[in-house]
Amino acid sequence: MIGYISGTVVYSDSQKSIILTPQGVGYEVSTSTPMVPNRDVALYISHIIRETAQDLYGFESMDDKKFFEMLLDVNGIGPKSAFSLVTHLGVQQIISAITFDNTDLLKSAPGVGKKSAEQIVLSLKDKISKLEIGFSTREKPIKAGAKVSVENQHDAMLVKETLAACQGLGFKDQDVLPMIQKHLQNGLTVKPEDLVKMILKELR
Repeated sequence: MIGYISGTVVYSDSQKSIILTPQGVGYEVSTSTPMVPNRDVALYISHIIRETAQDLYGFESMDDKKFFEMLLDVNGIGPKSAFSLVTHLGVQQIISAITFDNTDLLKSAPGVGKKSAEQIVLSLKDKISKLEIGFSTREKPIKAGAKVSVENQHDAMLVKETLAACQGLGFKDQDVLPMIQKHLQNGLTVKPEDLVKMILKELR
């Protein structure tokens, strides 16, 4: 089973990234936000094996990976729904929603309906109350010499906010993402609103 991958991003879109390891193997991993090509990354991996396929889901912290796998134990919750919950809401919000029976918050994650939200609360409420680990958000460990922690977290947030703004303006991810990646590869450090303005100029 694959549990951890570190390497260089060679391709990324809004759903998957291909990470090339130093051994020359490229792994296709489901990721929550697009990553910038040619940047080093390190991800915890949940390796899902099915009869017809094998899928890798990437997480920046071990807590996220563990909670994702806990959600998979809930009847009716598959990998896509569990990944949607963890990446869109975050572990702390999910725990809060389960603790206070807030199914509306759980339903706000794409692909999670009313029955699924109710089943999550029913199945995990007792388990949540007995958790002995904090599920705190910690930075992912980085291999020695790799400059990725602060830089990549900033890039990920910048990409996510810029994509959201462009979606609100009616543009598709596949049209906008290459432009975002181009600016970031050039070493551009800007706020999301400034990057949106640059992209709009190119699209006009």
